[in-house]
Amino acid sequence: MKINKENLSDIREEYEKAHRLINEESKHDPPTEPFRSHYSARDVLNASLRKVKTLAEALDPTSDAATTVRCIHANILKDIAKITTFVEEPNGEVLLNEALELIEADRGKEPALNVHIEILNQLGIMRCNNSNFAESKVFLDQAKDIYADAKERELEPLTMADLFGTKEEVEKGKGLKLLESNLTLTLYYLAQVFGFLDNLSESARYCHITLKRQLEYNEYEHVDWALNAATLSQYYFPRNHLAQARHLLAASTYMMHRYEAEVVEKVTNPEERGEKEETLRYRMADIARCWAKYGLHLLCASKERLSKDDDSDEEGPKEPPLTPVRKMERFVGLELAPYEDQVTDEFCLTFDDAKLVMLNSLSWLNKAKEYYTKETEATQYSKIVQDVASLYKHLSFFEEDEGNQCKLLKRSVDQLEEIIETLNPTYYQSICREAWYELGLTYSNMLNIKLGQLDDLQSTERPTPHALNKINHLCDKSIQNFKKFLTSYKVPLDTLQLPASIEEGEMQPILYALFHIGRLYYRIITPDKRLKLKNTENSLLYYGQFVECCKDERMKPLFVQEISVWSQNTAATATTLLTVVMTSPKISADKTTDSNAATPKHQSAGSQEPTANMDAAAGPSSVKAAVAATVETIRERGFYGYFSWLKVFRFANLMIRQGC
Repeated sequence: MKINKENLSDIREEYEKAHRLINEESKHDPPTEPFRSHYSARDVLNASLRKVKTLAEALDPTSDAATTVRCIHANILKDIAKITTFVEEPNGEVLLNEALELIEADRGKEPALNVHIEILNQLGIMRCNNSNFAESKVFLDQAKDIYADAKERELEPLTMADLFGTKEEVEKGKGLKLLESNLTLTLYYLAQVFGFLDNLSESARYCHITLKRQLEYNEYEHVDWALNAATLSQYYFPRNHLAQARHLLAASTYMMHRYEAEVVEKVTNPEERGEKEETLRYRMADIARCWAKYGLHLLCASKERLSKDDDSDEEGPKEPPLTPVRKMERFVGLELAPYEDQVTDEFCLTFDDAKLVMLNSLSWLNKAKEYYTKETEATQYSKIVQDVASLYKHLSFFEEDEGNQCKLLKRSVDQLEEIIETLNPTYYQSICREAWYELGLTYSNMLNIKLGQLDDLQSTERPTPHALNKINHLCDKSIQNFKKFLTSYKVPLDTLQLPASIEEGEMQPILYALFHIGRLYYRIITPDKRLKLKNTENSLLYYGQFVECCKDERMKPLFVQEISVWSQNTAATATTLLTVVMTSPKISADKTTDSNAATPKHQSAGSQEPTANMDAAAGPSSVKAAVAATVETIRERGFYGYFSWLKVFRFANLMIRQGC
């Protein structure tokens, strides 16, 4: 038996009615019945399915007519399965497997090509949504193989409309266009699956192929395409594929400008035009931030590259220099040169190179701030300001003049201070923590510059009180911000005992803050011996807590260099502490041996401490000898192997009290 147009006319009408319900009527479904049109469409498709089954029973299973009917049957099952999944009901996968089994005998035939790929795509999506990524990839690979076979054999695939018509009514080219569209979806889904399988390079490659195919076959929505291109750039530039990342960002900006010209400008309805313009501003702000991230990475990677070169010069043989990856895939037909020429795709070598990159990124961030304001989008606004602060900080690395370095770091500080002034720490705790920590680091970097200038100055003249006050001010500001960072985790500043509620991932910055505060207290310059003793006590307190926390086996590998620095600083701090105690005006070497011997400590002949202090009282040379012996013992046996710092403080305080 043959089928003719009349045999399929009723089924075709019902099929088209179902798709009108899904594509058009569903837009007007009330909120109380969000799936009303989809349920109606499924009922219509089920009715047509019964007619198809009746028709198939009267056909020879090996005939071309039977193949056509099976393909129509499979298409209807696929659509019912999609509706079932959309309305969040089970059995969608069961229906798809039934459709797949139905057309298995027709694999490779022209009527079955498109529906076969569509079914496999849907099964791939379902398995991916159920976290069965390996199985999902199997289905999608099968779909890709069917496409490759069809292209190799130069087959002419058919659409659903072609299946309902006669051979004379087949629309040339539409089936082939649908085949290409189906493959684009297959590749897009494969990109997602590779991402879930942690094969990021393949995921990025398939994403790029998808974008190229969408352009080639004019199957894209401007905004979505632009966002996908900008997002893909975020994969490439951290891996130093700078040319590829810049190309993607240029393409995304170009596409948004096309959206403005081809879509927004042609809308006449004021309300609809307002919505389109809002979308344009919103998404252009996001793309602007992506451009800024590209510039930030370029500055940061350039800084890292130059630092490695310096290290290689000091240590011996050079490592191969970090170089940008030149391999790239370009989009065809897009005029992107005006966008790409705005910023380089090479690493920066000089301050002038870095300044151009910084200014370009700064201009993009200023555009982003036009949409993300602190009144409407405080969180995103703060993140933009953080990026501005980072730009100034990275640029300071390339500046050779120390005065200008400090000016750039001061601009970075101003940006971060704005965040603290703008946000309520109770509601924006995470961002405030980041700002406090970064402020502590930046003030510390400014301190290093000022200390370097002070060292250079001392070789020729005495430092001015203003210079000393500036150093102490930077120490104080850095300590204050690090302490705010610690107290946000409810760390008591008197004991520094870390709460058990702190997660392991947050321990590293907390321990770094302890380490920095210990260092900063030691850097404070003061002629007051008591204040110097207090600062030294604080330094040891923070260093000590840092080392106690680093005894945790999970933390040791993260702080190898810091523990080494601590060991050196502890000996130096002990030296300072003993020197401060023994040269205090009340207990200095100017006092006679007799007056010191009159104290209770010196009346015990068997005590080691009185002996040491009697020797110290004999004169400056004895003080130096005692300090040197103590430091040598600390180096050999460790600070805690010789005595606890609490014992040192008790001894110092007792001496001060008796001297008074």
